[in-house]
Amino acid sequence: MAPLVAAIRRFLSQRDTLAKTGRAPSRDELVSRFSLAARKKGRPEVILSEDVFVELGHPQTASRSAVLVTYEEGLVQDGLVSLVGPDLPQMVQGAKRPFAQFVLLAAGPEMAADPFDLDNAQYLMHRLPGYMVRSVPGRLWARISRQGKAKGLSLSVVGGALIAAYKDDFPGILGAEVVFVTSSAEDVKELEPVAVEASIFSGQHKKLVLGMDGSVECTELNCETCDEKPVCDTLRDVVVQRKKTTRKAR
Repeated sequence: MAPLVAAIRRFLSQRDTLAKTGRAPSRDELVSRFSLAARKKGRPEVILSEDVFVELGHPQTASRSAVLVTYEEGLVQDGLVSLVGPDLPQMVQGAKRPFAQFVLLAAGPEMAADPFDLDNAQYLMHRLPGYMVRSVPGRLWARISRQGKAKGLSLSVVGGALIAAYKDDFPGILGAEVVFVTSSAEDVKELEPVAVEASIFSGQHKKLVLGMDGSVECTELNCETCDEKPVCDTLRDVVVQRKKTTRKAR
C-alpha cells in the first residue's frame, strides 16, 4: 500500500495551511488521564443523543476511513498525529462534522495479522471513554460525549489511542501514524479513492481482486445487479483522473 501512503502525504502537503501535526500523547498519559483500556478490558459505553457533544462522520455528511499497511518502515512517521481542519475543542456543541480517519502502519516482515482484525481495531471499541464509533458500512461515524470533551478529549488523544492500540494488539508493527480530516466534505471525498483501493488490497471486497499486473479484476458478469458497482465507478473515476494528470505532466 506504499502508493496509497504517498497519496495521503500529497494530500497533507497540498493543505499545509490547514494541517496541524504533532506527537501523540504517551501511553502512560492516555491510561492515567483518559482511562485508555486494553483490548476487551474496557467497559461498554453507549453515548445517547442527549449526551453527545459532536458527531464525526454522521450519515448526513461525508465519512471515510482506512488502515494502510506498508512494509517500507520509512514511509510511516511513528507516533505522529496529523489533523486537517478543526479539532474537538474548536467545534460547537451539536455539530455534525465531515470526518476521515487514516491509520498508517509500518509492518515488520514477521507480522501476519488478519486484515479484518487490523480493520476492526480502528474503531477502538470500549477502549476510550467518551468516544464511541457506530457501525455503518463503508463509513466511520463517531460520537464524542460532553463528559469526554470536558475531560480534554481531542483528536490528538484519539490518534494516540489508535497508535497505542495497534502497537499493543499486533506484534510486528514497527510504527503507527494517524491522519484525521474534519475540514470539509470535499476534502473527505477527495480521499475516497484511497479508502476504496485500500479495501481492495485488504480483501474486503469479494468480487474485486488484484490481478498479477496490479490491475483490478472483477468476477461479476452483470454490473447492473452487482452490489459493488459503486466501488468500480469510483475506481473508474480514479483512472480517468490519473490519465488526465499524466497527460498534463507531459
